[in-house]
Amino acid sequence: MYVTQKTYFESIRMIESFTTESNISSTIDSLLQDQPEYVSFDELMIRRLNQQALDSPRAMRYYEGRRISENSVKKFLLGYSDKQDMVTIPMHSPDGAVVVGFVARSVEGKEFKNTPKLPKSKILFNLHRAKKHSTVYVVESSFDAIRLDQNGLASVATLGANVSRTQTDLLTKYFNSVIVVADNDEAGKEMQAKISERLGNRAILINIPDRFKDIGDMTDSDIQELAKKMNDPLLNYI
Repeated sequence: MYVTQKTYFESIRMIESFTTESNISSTIDSLLQDQPEYVSFDELMIRRLNQQALDSPRAMRYYEGRRISENSVKKFLLGYSDKQDMVTIPMHSPDGAVVVGFVARSVEGKEFKNTPKLPKSKILFNLHRAKKHSTVYVVESSFDAIRLDQNGLASVATLGANVSRTQTDLLTKYFNSVIVVADNDEAGKEMQAKISERLGNRAILINIPDRFKDIGDMTDSDIQELAKKMNDPLLNYI
C-alpha cells in the first residue's frame, strides 16, 4: 500500500496477481527505484537531422524565411526530416545534460509534432544556455527565442501559451528579472498574466506593437528597438 499508493483491497489483488511469479520482492524493489526525471533521446539522430537541414536547400530556405541564420541552425542543432518534410528543434533538460526529444513543424502549412513523452511542461527551450544570465526574455515559440538570441538577448521559450508551475519555478530559480514578450493575442495575454501572478515584481511585461503577431514578424531592428525600451525609466509596463 505504501509503495504503490493503492488501497488495501487493491494491494491484495495486486499481490495475488503475482502468485505465479517466483519473486514478488524484485517487483516491489523496481517500484522503489528512483526513475530518471529526464530520459535521454537519441543524440545521433539529432545530429543527423541537423546535417540533413544544412544539406537541404528546401530546409535552409525555410529557416531563412523565418530569419533564422545558418549559424543558429548549427548552434541549436536545428534539423530537417525530408521524409516528413518537417523542421526539428531539439529540447534539452534544464541543466542541458541530455536532449529529451524535439518539436517538429511542417515546412508547408502549420502542422506540429513532438517526440513521444516529450516533457514540455517541465522544460524551457534554451534554458541551459540562458541561465548564466540574471535577466531573460520569455517567449512562446522556440523560433522567437532564437531570433532574440541572434540579437544578443538571453531568451527561453515556454513552447506555448499554457505555462506550467514547473516552468515558472524554473524562471524563479535561475533569473532575477524575467521579461515576458508574449504573442499579440488573447492566449498571450493570459500567459503574461499567469507568469506575472506567480513571479510578482520579478516579471516585467512588454507588449509588442499591434502590427506584429509575435517576435517572428519583427525585423532585427524592430527587436533592437524593443530591447531599448528596457532602458527607458519612463516606460510603463502593462
